[in-house]
Amino acid sequence: MRGRPAVAVLVALALSGATAAAVVTPAAVAGTASTAPAQQDALPANDRRLVATSREGREIVARHYGSIDAGVQIVVIGQMHGSEPGGRKVAEELAARPIPEGLGLWIVVSMNPDGNERDTRGNARGVDLNRNFPARWQEGSRGTYWPGPRSASEPETRGMMAFLEAVRPTAVLSYHQAFDVVDISHALSRPAGRQLALYMGEGTSSVGCDGPCHGTMTQWIDRRLRTIAITVELDDRVSRAEAERAATAVLRLGRWLGR
Repeated sequence: MRGRPAVAVLVALALSGATAAAVVTPAAVAGTASTAPAQQDALPANDRRLVATSREGREIVARHYGSIDAGVQIVVIGQMHGSEPGGRKVAEELAARPIPEGLGLWIVVSMNPDGNERDTRGNARGVDLNRNFPARWQEGSRGTYWPGPRSASEPETRGMMAFLEAVRPTAVLSYHQAFDVVDISHALSRPAGRQLALYMGEGTSSVGCDGPCHGTMTQWIDRRLRTIAITVELDDRVSRAEAERAATAVLRLGRWLGR
């Protein structure tokens, strides 16, 4: 989430190039066991890219499923803050599903594996990655929302920026907790954000921050890439049913974007 008062839902859907068969079942995505029992066997991803290596040496990987040359490419980032793991379940659920024709998905289970291991919002250095992007970056004191010593100081931030620049997605969906809302702060992303919220059965809000919003990933995507950038806030505890509903909403959004 962006800050306590804010309802931050960062749905990072980055749409990039995808090939392969019209329907591909994703392979298990890096690093966590799925909560869904008896999932179907997964086929290998048709592309795998190393986004970055974290400060503590953990790989941050993006895996592509579906059609590599589809007109709609969505990037799904399951986790940005290590203390907000619910979106990982959504990513894992998507990785076990057939991908509809005309859609490609890049799935990043976590862009903050060190924070996930520590159960901390920030990375191993204590930097809030959602304050570390160059868009409107500001200096700040150490603490929960420390933006780092300079903009894009963290390998996780730099790697994600380079990855998104390379794949040029249609949309980026970034999952957070626990305000249970879809962020429609960015005008360019509002139609897609409202549609996603409808599919999820959730509300929408222009999410603020604990103080002025600065250095967020969606700000950077909106300004630099001029593409859809959505923060999705899930519940405090993400049930299997919620993860399934959220995953279905992503696939429905992909079809809507390709209409």
